[in-house]
Amino acid sequence: MTKKANKQAIIDIIRMKPVWESEEDAEKELHYYHIIDALNRKWQTIGLNVSDAIQVFEQGNDDNWTRIIEPAPYNPDLSINDLINMLDISPEAWRIRNDMQIILNTVERRNEYVNRIVNVNRESRFLLLHQMKDEYLQHDQLTYEHFMQLYAVNPVGALTMYFLQSIDIITYWEWEAAGGTCEKAIQYKREEPLMPFIQAIERAEDEARGIVSGF
Repeated sequence: MTKKANKQAIIDIIRMKPVWESEEDAEKELHYYHIIDALNRKWQTIGLNVSDAIQVFEQGNDDNWTRIIEPAPYNPDLSINDLINMLDISPEAWRIRNDMQIILNTVERRNEYVNRIVNVNRESRFLLLHQMKDEYLQHDQLTYEHFMQLYAVNPVGALTMYFLQSIDIITYWEWEAAGGTCEKAIQYKREEPLMPFIQAIERAEDEARGIVSGF
């Protein structure tokens, strides 16, 4: 069985005009098909019939016969649960569900994700999500003032938003025991925006022991 590049659910499919004008039996002609997927994007693909067009669609975007012709409209009410359901991410895929909740933490980011993803499959969902995470960490980080305000009220939640990764109370205690502070988190992320939290803990531990970190 051919691996599907595009596993996105189809909401509607309509047969359009023939790809080439001919005098053959209409049932044997190649037609354009317009598809609305679960993300509310309109695609164009081709096929001899509906089943054939769906199979072509599932092979994924090729920028020619199969491509998005209308992006999804901006959805001001798009929740993370809505997005997870649209992408048909199973409850067993809890890691990416958690990552999406942390990284796509505003409606603008969720709409951006819908706008940027093309083929929908396990690999593409993961790669785009973590590409966007890196972009946010480098170019759309929390302001220092906002982070400090959040940290004073809920340090675990603040660190989760600041590092865009799951941080629990045990990990926070490790950070605190290493001498980690709000100010150190800001310093580390200023110097290395993509630094993971475990590396920040290790650096704080090294500094507490008087070891030169190399930064």
